[in-house]
Amino acid sequence: MSISRHVKGRTLDAAYDYLNWWISGWPGVVMARQGYYISTPELTRPHLSAAEWGFWYGGKPAAKNLSGPDCTSDMIHQGEIRDGGDYQTRMSRVAVWNTVMDEYNYLVRRWNDFMSA
Repeated sequence: MSISRHVKGRTLDAAYDYLNWWISGWPGVVMARQGYYISTPELTRPHLSAAEWGFWYGGKPAAKNLSGPDCTSDMIHQGEIRDGGDYQTRMSRVAVWNTVMDEYNYLVRRWNDFMSA
């Protein structure tokens, strides 16, 4: 998220209020219950039960049935394990479209070989 440089006054204050709310903790709970992460897990943790934190962030089997983002239905059943492991393991596998992948140099060399053949 970002704020346009043209925003001024009360609109700018409101934009910062919104950004601050977004990373305040509770929105991270809603995101976690959908299987996503937010940039401030340390602020999210106090709003999650130990069972939820263990499942969504700890990579542990669900200690009990866990509700989804609507808080009314059991989305995760006791004993289920989240694919991909704990938060650290999952985040260590993230690749962003504008990063250089491990095979980049190899592919460039092969492409140059192809073009010069």
